[in-house]
Amino acid sequence: MLKNVIKNVTFPLIARREGLGGFMGNLRSLEESQFWPYHRIADLQRDRLKNLLVHAYENTDFYRKRFDDAGFNPYTFRHPDQLLKIPVLTKEQIRDNMSRLIARNYHPEEIHYAETGGTSEVKMRFYRDNKCLSMKEAAIYRFGRWAGWDFGDYMGLVWPAHQDFMGYGTLKARMRNELYKRIVLFASAVIDDRACSEYLNVLKLKKPTTILAFSSPIHELAKYMARKGIDGYRLKGLITTGEPLYDHQRRLVADMFHCDIQDSYRSREAGPMAQECGAHSGMHINAECLYLELDDPRPMASSGEQAGNVLVTDLLNYGMPLIRYYMGDTAVLSERTCPCGRGLPLMKEIVGRALDVFVTPEGRLVSTIAMVMYMVNAAPGFFGQMQAVQDAADHITLKMTRDLIPGKEVMDHQARIVEKLFGAKMRITYEFVDEIPREKSGKYLFARRLIPLPQ
Repeated sequence: MLKNVIKNVTFPLIARREGLGGFMGNLRSLEESQFWPYHRIADLQRDRLKNLLVHAYENTDFYRKRFDDAGFNPYTFRHPDQLLKIPVLTKEQIRDNMSRLIARNYHPEEIHYAETGGTSEVKMRFYRDNKCLSMKEAAIYRFGRWAGWDFGDYMGLVWPAHQDFMGYGTLKARMRNELYKRIVLFASAVIDDRACSEYLNVLKLKKPTTILAFSSPIHELAKYMARKGIDGYRLKGLITTGEPLYDHQRRLVADMFHCDIQDSYRSREAGPMAQECGAHSGMHINAECLYLELDDPRPMASSGEQAGNVLVTDLLNYGMPLIRYYMGDTAVLSERTCPCGRGLPLMKEIVGRALDVFVTPEGRLVSTIAMVMYMVNAAPGFFGQMQAVQDAADHITLKMTRDLIPGKEVMDHQARIVEKLFGAKMRITYEFVDEIPREKSGKYLFARRLIPLPQ
């Protein structure tokens, strides 16, 4: 009864007050179009791309000059390959050209600003038009429903960024939450046994069907449960985001919560970008809302597949168009068809942040995921937290915490793996530290590259 009231009365009412008019219709539209054949989704993308490009040319000084300088004519746009004429858009360019990027046919009250999380080199303020939020929010809920969530269910949230929940604990906010999103929050910037115990007690009380979590804090929670012998928490599904999800993390979290894990790719700038479904054939791209492409593709050292820098064009934000925006991540796309029946295109994997993907002395890419798979998962012994830092074309520093220093067998194994992945020219140095700090956002980076990729 309560679930029906929330779905049909309080959720739509509060959503409309939050500026999300038409939310339910948008969700129904997305849940229908996801099963269209790919060619029909591609046609929709192409039409929305052209409308956005014409709008940006006619209403922003920045894109009029950019298109003219590149010899790009938005009125004759027919195929996404024509976008290659347009230069890549960077955070620095947005920061330096803010007023010229905002569409002049939008009034100040029709747009709002937001900020990136600051995990890259440049923290950035940007603007969105208010009208696009309803469809973006609907896309988030579409992903949630893939993992078993429905209106009226509680959604667990394991999230390190405190700024996303300012004022969350007030009485008014708690009452609103019970009638609207029903979030069960673990603000996990600091994780210890007490915090884990308290959150598990809340989960036992609220019984969320699904959890949305950053990968490393939900893994820490699962490790606590395994260490304490805690069982009995069963979810319909769990969605990870924010950080790479490694196989050993996926296995433990799935075991502790007795559910399927669906990894997702999201950003503050573009919103929900891609997510696995239950078939695990890759991440379905949110193609009705954005166009995703790869820039500067290079072969992977392990597989030879082409990995490139993720560029996104937001098809919904007309207030400050983001066209071929550089996300700072590296990915591999897929041409497979998912057995789930959805026609949405697939991303095979996020290889890592562009600054974290390593490079061999010969210029081939090595993914963070491959390094974790071989250097951590397959290691013959135990050791503490580790971070790999590439500080030269032929040198890697392996930072490891002192709480569990590895034995010779582990270090010999890692040396062999480095040679296997990078070749005989790569040197390694071990550095033992008290701790490996997280980023400001709460993310833990396994790998960090301090050198530029070769041209």
